[in-house]
Amino acid sequence: MKKMNIKIHYILFVILLGMAAPTHVQGQFLKKLKKSVEEKIAQKADEKTDEILNGTNGNTSSTKKETEKSTNTQSETKTPSSVPNQKKTSTTYPVGTEGSVITYTSPSSDFIDITIQSHKGLPRYGALYFVRGTTKPTDNKAYEKLMELQFLKETYADINRSKLTKSNSSQQEKGQEFKNSEFAQHHLLQLAGYVSSDKVLMEYFCDPEAKSPCNFYTPAGERKHVAYWGGAGKNEFAQNRSYTSFVKNYLEPLQEWSRTFYANGSETVYYVNRALVSEKYDFKNKGYWINNIFSLVGSSFMLHHSEFLPFTENEKTLANNAKKHFVPIDPSMAKTLNLQQRSPVFAVLKVKVSPKLSNPTHVAWEYELEDSIIEIYRDVALTNKMGEIDLKTLQSKY
Repeated sequence: MKKMNIKIHYILFVILLGMAAPTHVQGQFLKKLKKSVEEKIAQKADEKTDEILNGTNGNTSSTKKETEKSTNTQSETKTPSSVPNQKKTSTTYPVGTEGSVITYTSPSSDFIDITIQSHKGLPRYGALYFVRGTTKPTDNKAYEKLMELQFLKETYADINRSKLTKSNSSQQEKGQEFKNSEFAQHHLLQLAGYVSSDKVLMEYFCDPEAKSPCNFYTPAGERKHVAYWGGAGKNEFAQNRSYTSFVKNYLEPLQEWSRTFYANGSETVYYVNRALVSEKYDFKNKGYWINNIFSLVGSSFMLHHSEFLPFTENEKTLANNAKKHFVPIDPSMAKTLNLQQRSPVFAVLKVKVSPKLSNPTHVAWEYELEDSIIEIYRDVALTNKMGEIDLKTLQSKY
């Protein structure tokens, strides 16, 4: 402000000095003064315009600080490393209208992706939940046959690759190698029908001369059982051509795919069983007594021919279907559940399954408990959890 006053005083002094000069000198002086003022105004206007266009505020030190700050910020910010895209071999879906499933991606377009139900991200064995038009269609038979393929390695070693094994002789006259080949060919026929793509099915299992079009699906959207190589009505030569061609092109890829499951000889899954309420609510102990934890009622996916391997005394007690086991449940929840004797409930056990070949034509599925907690659900959809059984504090009675 002080500098500004000095400038003003100086300008006034120059003007007064000019006015004291002769008239012709005053004219020249005023012209020069006017020109000087106009140049100053034009210069100032140009500077202001540059500031507006360049986005600067004319404060050099402030601009410099902002620039340095921006540069430092950029140098401190690290660019995140790129993550390569990975092809997922399984996809899980939350419980809902589609249900919870895992989809295993096939290694080739010649085979379908295999979908099975799941629970908490693991395969679901045992009792399954299906509502047509609501739950997602599954490929249970394809999954089961593909799992068996890995453990039938010795049996498949005897398979006749050059022709179909057929015999009119009695079982007593057949050697084990012949039996193995016959079984393996039948097993491969089932596997091929369930896991092959539609294109492969049309090529190897459809008779183009048939009166009706080939249909490989049930009304529920699941694969039908394929009964003949080459399609129904084909003669023996056509069946052999279809069989030998399929073996040549697809048997080894299927065997390789099967080895990606049960990589270490075992798999952790959830085993769902349909249990039963044994009696009415126990008000004294506050809970329900249930039995049949290892259900023999109804069908069971994968573990229908299986053996439980108990190690502790409580596990042995649990396996006794003649005994009842206590599930602690709060009276208020019991009032809502309103369970009666023989009401179905569903026990969920986390188990490790270890298949083995019990004989050349049969895969036995053995399993042991992976968790001491057994979850009890009211519904097969596993959406309404009612309680738990802790094997460490198991209460049982006859």
